[in-house]
Amino acid sequence: MMTAKVKPYTGKRILAWFVGFFLVVFTANGIMTYFALKTWTGLETNDAYVKGLNYNNEIENARSQIASGWEVVVSEKPDTMTGRLEIQLTRPAESFPPTQITATFIRAVQEGYDQEITLSPLGNNLYGAPVELPLIGQWDVLIVVNSQNEPIYKLRDWLLVK
Repeated sequence: MMTAKVKPYTGKRILAWFVGFFLVVFTANGIMTYFALKTWTGLETNDAYVKGLNYNNEIENARSQIASGWEVVVSEKPDTMTGRLEIQLTRPAESFPPTQITATFIRAVQEGYDQEITLSPLGNNLYGAPVELPLIGQWDVLIVVNSQNEPIYKLRDWLLVK
């Protein structure tokens, strides 16, 4: 009967296992870091510091938007890659009608797919336009209502495209 020869644990063998373990860990971390940086930079806005400095102005703009009497409600969102976006606009009777309403579709996790459309009046304070999105997934939507070439109302929303 033969018995298997067992090698003793020497300092060289333990050092080799130790170095090998950390090589595997550092290699896996390097691969994950490479793909994380190449797929998305993580940058959502180019001027975050300036926007942070102007945050009190943004709060004041939100208060004046609420006090203006204007209101935008999304009545129809596209849920497939082709669909329609429609909004219901309520405004004070004494205010000027909107000169332009735009909707910007923002792909938060991939650059290069953002697009802007202009909504046309459909009657009864309803505005809409066809939408054709190139990818499925979640999209952020920024709706801006301009009156006399000044933004009167901004609405942030999102939609899920199947």
